[in-house]
Amino acid sequence: MRTSFLLFLIPLSFILDCRKGPSLSRDEVKELSQSYIRELCKKNLECSAEYIEALPSKEQDSAKSGFSSLDQCMIDQKDQTILPDDYEKVTDDQIAKVKRCMDDLLKTPCTEMEQSGGIPSCRELFPDEG
Repeated sequence: MRTSFLLFLIPLSFILDCRKGPSLSRDEVKELSQSYIRELCKKNLECSAEYIEALPSKEQDSAKSGFSSLDQCMIDQKDQTILPDDYEKVTDDQIAKVKRCMDDLLKTPCTEMEQSGGIPSCRELFPDEG
């Protein structure tokens, strides 16, 4: 009896170890990706507003014409994703990098981002670029 119970546990543990995908659910991964895009849009709007305010007043109106709202930014970015579209290819390491980038994005002032050429933890998300 004891032997058959152990034989049952071995295949069960093997199945659990071979599970594909991250520790987050499919919906949580999708929400994380959408949250990243939303926070990126917010930061772009914040930095754009600071830039426009720093311009001489006669140049501000023309600069504002290219300024979009958060809703427009989200619409423009609706097809973008920071994590692989194939859920099974998303890794916990990628999720951790996105979360670290989002935290840094919220904490980093626009002037610091401009001086350093972005946020290092966010550049890690795009290793082939740069």
